[in-house]
Amino acid sequence: MSSKVILGTGRRAAHPYYVERFYVNLYSVEELCFLLVDKAALLDAEIMQRDMVRWLESQCGLSELAHTLEAVLNRKGSVAAFAGAILAYVNIYPAETIRRTEEIVRGNEGLNPYERLGARADYLFGEKRYLAALQQYQSLALTIPETEKLLLGRIYHNMGAACAGMFLYEQAAEWFMKSYETDGKKEGLLLYLAALRMGKQEKSYIDFIADHPEYHELSLQVERLIRRAEGSFEGSDENRMLVTYQVMKEEGAGALGDSAPYYEEIGELTAGLRDKYRRSMR
Repeated sequence: MSSKVILGTGRRAAHPYYVERFYVNLYSVEELCFLLVDKAALLDAEIMQRDMVRWLESQCGLSELAHTLEAVLNRKGSVAAFAGAILAYVNIYPAETIRRTEEIVRGNEGLNPYERLGARADYLFGEKRYLAALQQYQSLALTIPETEKLLLGRIYHNMGAACAGMFLYEQAAEWFMKSYETDGKKEGLLLYLAALRMGKQEKSYIDFIADHPEYHELSLQVERLIRRAEGSFEGSDENRMLVTYQVMKEEGAGALGDSAPYYEEIGELTAGLRDKYRRSMR
């Protein structure tokens, strides 16, 4: 039996390097390489920090690489050159991967400030960091000319989705309506009603629809979406765990007279859901 051993470059850092852009601590140059390849589409000049170069030298023992990167910084080299120098030195990826990563980074350097800020906001949203994404979208919306209605409509839509991800349905409804008013897309109005449906008491929502008959047909579509979402939850891991724990409770109380394991498992499940929520608020 044989195994493939991957030798590390330098040493593991006693003190990590924090990459604020991606909210991650790095402990080795291999972890840095993975970040560069995995997040190539989001890299910009912000990654080119002298603090990182000093960290590579002092914490990882990579003086030669640090000197190479210092030279790139001193001659005001490109982000692609900076990332490529790291990947080539560590050499844990095939040459084709390194070349492709440099191409992606080089392409990003041609993005205008709007596109770059938008890519960053989209990344945060995709990572479910809704509060940070919302702040980025708000900053972006302030810089976009009012004539760019399609782009602004998309930004307002994403702001509504970020609020909904934090269960702020009233604010979500406002952004979805603003999205609809900006680009005229029916989806914005549909999501506006969906946010109201989720945020209001049932009677209050029914009264609202009764007062706005123009929304009646869309409200029926919202109900179909709600039922579909409920069906998706029924098949989710969280729901399956809840059903299993309920059985544990009933069997424990009936056979052993002890439902403690049920409450322990429920506690673990809710703790996990709380962690997901806290992460979205960072």
